[in-house]
Amino acid sequence: MTMKHTHEAGRSMIEMLGVLAIIGVLSVGGIAGYSQAMSKYKVSKTTDQVQTMVTNIRTLFAGQRTYAGLTAENAYTMGILTDETWDGASASNAYGGSILLNTANNDHYFVITYNGLSRDACTRISMSDWGDSSSGLVGLNVTGSEQDDSKAKAGTTNFETADGDLPLKLTDAVDACKGDTDNNAAISWVYR
Repeated sequence: MTMKHTHEAGRSMIEMLGVLAIIGVLSVGGIAGYSQAMSKYKVSKTTDQVQTMVTNIRTLFAGQRTYAGLTAENAYTMGILTDETWDGASASNAYGGSILLNTANNDHYFVITYNGLSRDACTRISMSDWGDSSSGLVGLNVTGSEQDDSKAKAGTTNFETADGDLPLKLTDAVDACKGDTDNNAAISWVYR
């Protein structure tokens, strides 16, 4: 009896599992890299937005002694907030939380509040060098929960330029941004 040998082409099951494993590892690495890139992008975008708002508010109120009348709606009307941040009824940031604009200290200071930040974003943003008292920055109010107005609430950690607290150290930023849930931290910048 003669045996015929057939030549079979293709991959074995083990080889295919190896290929799938390699694809899986590369996918996880790609997703992690994308996530980090998006996080850095949002932090950078937030930093740019806040600095632009500060400049625009100062320009708008340059001839006045107070910031009376500063609200998010008025800020949109006057070009301080853009279509990117204004949805017709309220302002929102890159993290999906609200942007609040208000005044403090008898309208002599203005306050920009970003709500809905993740702990990581809150930590990174609050550690940025926002300037000192000569730049007009009075301080930062950082909390692990949303703020509903410009006034510091219970649980808010206040850092002031006069005390030399800024820029924040990592440990101070992490402690201040802790909250009951992620994506609920808030930062308020207080300027004169």
